[in-house]
Formats: sequence, structure tokens, C-alpha cells
Amino acid sequence: MFLTFIFAIMLSLVTAFIEHVRVITSEAYVTVASGNAIEMVFGNYNKELFDEYGLFAYGGYNGIGLSDFESSLEEMVNKNIEYKPDGALKPYSNLYRLTGISCETGDYYTLDEDKVFLGQISDYIITSAASDVKGYFQGKEKNDKDILLDDLLDEAEKYEDGAYNTDNGMEGGSSDSGEDNKKPTEEELDEQLKNDSAGGNPLKALKKLINNGLLSLVCDVSEVSEAKIEAADMGFSSKEKEDDNSSAAKFFKSLLEVDESQELNQDKLLEQVKPGSNADKLKYIYYAEDVLPSYVDSRFNTVHYGLEYLIAGKATEKENLAYIARRLLVIRTLANMLYVSTNASFQSKSLATATAIVGFTGIVPLITGIQWLILTILAFEEACIDVTALMSGKKVPLIKSVANFKMRYEEICSVSHSFFKKKGKSYPKADGGVISSDVSYKQYLLLLGLLVSKEKLKNRIIDIIQFDLRERFNQTFEFRDCICAAECITSYNITYAFSYINNGLFNKIKTQKANRSVTSSYSYVDDVWE
Repeated sequence: MFLTFIFAIMLSLVTAFIEHVRVITSEAYVTVASGNAIEMVFGNYNKELFDEYGLFAYGGYNGIGLSDFESSLEEMVNKNIEYKPDGALKPYSNLYRLTGISCETGDYYTLDEDKVFLGQISDYIITSAASDVKGYFQGKEKNDKDILLDDLLDEAEKYEDGAYNTDNGMEGGSSDSGEDNKKPTEEELDEQLKNDSAGGNPLKALKKLINNGLLSLVCDVSEVSEAKIEAADMGFSSKEKEDDNSSAAKFFKSLLEVDESQELNQDKLLEQVKPGSNADKLKYIYYAEDVLPSYVDSRFNTVHYGLEYLIAGKATEKENLAYIARRLLVIRTLANMLYVSTNASFQSKSLATATAIVGFTGIVPLITGIQWLILTILAFEEACIDVTALMSGKKVPLIKSVANFKMRYEEICSVSHSFFKKKGKSYPKADGGVISSDVSYKQYLLLLGLLVSKEKLKNRIIDIIQFDLRERFNQTFEFRDCICAAECITSYNITYAFSYINNGLFNKIKTQKANRSVTSSYSYVDDVWE
């Protein structure tokens, strides 16, 4: 009797140990089965999304989403658990006596979430062996001189508004009354200006030049796409206020508004490339540059000017391109003014022209204002050459000098788009990633992209990807339904193999099976679960 009791105890210990090992190893078995299953389900990624934009995600089209993911996962887990090797009498699951197997998704992340989208973009940049985007602008020249034109143009604006049309020309100054101070007629003024080096009135020439809009100055408007872009749900930027073309001075004041001039200061833009706070922006912009087309690219899918939309966010392609052209003209005009304002020849010739136009008043501030207006016109026309060259795939010098300034003062009244295009042909072709003292159209887009918030950059990239894939592949594509990371919680019941132990001495034990669960996860992006 004593030996029987000892034997029962030993048998109980052995069977309890075996039962414990079987239950514990069942977790490992189910974990492997569910881990392989979730990888296999994520292996069914959206092929068009990856082929076109290098992004991995599950579903996002034909209503395929979380419910489909869970059903596919449960089916795959059951197949893995019921695996039966060749020659085996029973599947592995029979060893563990698993029942009630079910799967549900725990935490999951979609492609539009910041750390997922940015993580995939970072992987894309690394995979494409891209050079550091900050290197784009290494070694660029820098000039800290700022020119504030607003105050200088005030007197010129008064003149163009007719404040000096009285016989004595008395406003804001004094003049001797007499024949020498009499305002010349239009015919007399035109004849007088013909003998000036400008060959005419630059103020009148500018009004004719800008009559058809800024975009027509730098590209062939007839070839510009006017297609509309369907935004996901963010809404478009409000329409821009049109430039005031009623006078040359008002035009430049509206073009070079104080806030925008400070925002588009070339040196300040260059400084923004360096801080670490812009690292995420640079990743978004670099990725967009690699997968989205721009005006200078011959390759495009549904959207012609994707990079321009990234910055402008307007409803039509033409509006986006016009937005970029305007800002490039502002940047280049301000940069060119740094050279024009220090060129002695331009200073003396512009003074002579200003004197010919308003010298009859004898008002020095007015003459100075007209002189600076003429210099601004010259810098603007040089900017038109620059932007025309940029939009033709050329590179232009960051800072102008006597060697690379294209405009001659004598040409100030005889310019046109064909004139700008001809002048711009002498600039070198943009050659990709070579760092030099010249800047390309796409590099300027990078700078302008730094003025856009990180959230807008992300959402506009999503807009383009979604719009393009809908138009070319599947109208049901929804970027925000694409799953990129998920946890799989697999629940199961395991029946005790030695359930007889709850009889006799152990009749207090009522449970004959245990409910257990294991969690597996998979992500297309590293460290998403941190």
C-alpha cells in the first residue's frame, strides 16, 4: 500500500511535468505558426503601390482592409497549426490537442501615420543609396546684404498715380517755377528717351511685358497642363491675390510684399537646409523628388507637376506652376538686385533715364525713386531670364556678377519671352547631383519645400499617390486604409493529455483544458512598436 501511494505520487509528478512542458511548448508552436502566418499575409502587399512609389502596404483597394486581414490571418494560422509533414500519421496540432483557434488584430498602423510613412521613406532613401540631401547646397556663396525696396518705390508710385501731373509739380518737394521745370508732353518725353541708353521708357515697357501674366514670361503657356488634381480630404489653398499691374511701382510692391520678400530671401532659405529640425522635411522632399515629376521632367504619370503641387497645393496644375514661377521670380529678382545695386554703370545709366523722365520736377527723392524702380525692372528682367532657363532644365548662378549677368541696360525696353529664352540658352544644363555654384529648378523646389509644413508635405504626397493610383489602376484605392504593421493575437484551447489526474485523490481539480493566447507582430518598418 505504501509503495502504491509512492508510485502514484511519482506518476503524478512525471505526468504533471510532461503536461507543463506540453502546454509551454504549445505556446512556442502557436507563436511560430502565427508569426509565419502574419508574414505570409503581409507578403500579399499592394504591388502597384510598391512598383510605382516604393511603399509596402497591405490592402487599400477593393475594400480590402482590417477585416480581410484578420480572416486571411486566421485561415493561415490554422493551416500552419494543422501542418502534417510527408509520411506523418497525424498533424503536429494533434500532439497538443489544440481547439478553438481564433485570431484577432491587436494594435495596427496604417501607411498615413507619421512614423510609418516617414520610416518607409527613410528606408527608401537608404535603399536608393541617395547622397545626403543637405549636400545639395554645400559650398554655396552667401551674401547677407538685404535690400528693402518698398520705401524706395513710394515716390515712383506717387508719380505713376499722377501726383506730379500739375504744372508746378509740387508734391512732396519744391521746384522753381519756370520753363525748365515744365512737364514735357508724352511726345516730347518719348523723343527725349530715344536718345537715352534705355532707348525708351522702362516703366511703359514693363506694363506691356506683364500684361499677359507672369507665367507667360518664363514658359510657353499653351503647353502647360491645366488638369485638376483630386485632393484626398485636405482641401486646397485659397486662390492667390493677383498682382497690381496698374503701375510699375505697384506691380513690384505686390510682387515683393514685405512678408514674402523676407520669406523668399535666398540666404535665409539656404540656412534652413542645415538645422536638424528640418530633417523630416528633407526626407519628404527628397522622396517626392525621386518619385514625383516636375515641370522639367519628361516622365510623368497622371500628374504632370507633382513637386509643384507639393509646394503650392492648388486645385489645377497651371495654378501650381504659376505659384512656383512667381516665387522663383521673387527670389531671383531679390538676388539680382544685390548685383544691380552695386554696378556703377547701371547706377549712372538708370539715373540718366530717371532724370529724363522726371527731371523736370527737380525733386530729388522722386528722381531717386524712379531710378530704383528702373533698377528693379532690370533685376526683374534678368530674373525672367533666370527662371526661363531654370524651367528649361538649366542651372543658374546663385549670385550674379559682371561675368554672368545677361541683361544689358540698352535692352531694358525690348524684352519678351523669346528674348528671355534666347538669353537663357547660354546657361549650363542641370546635371543631377553635382555640387556647384549654380542652382537648378529642382534645387529651388527643395528650398521652397522647406517653407511648407511637414504635415502639408506628407498630405500632399499622399494626395498625388492616391490620385495617380486611382486614375491608372483602381478607383477604389484608399491610401489611409493601407496596413503597414499589425499585431496578431492568436487564442486557443489546449486539452490536458493526462486528464485522469482529476479523479480519486485529485477530484478537486475541475479544469480539463486551458485557454491561452500568444501575440505575434510584423511591420514593414523597423522600430514601429517602440
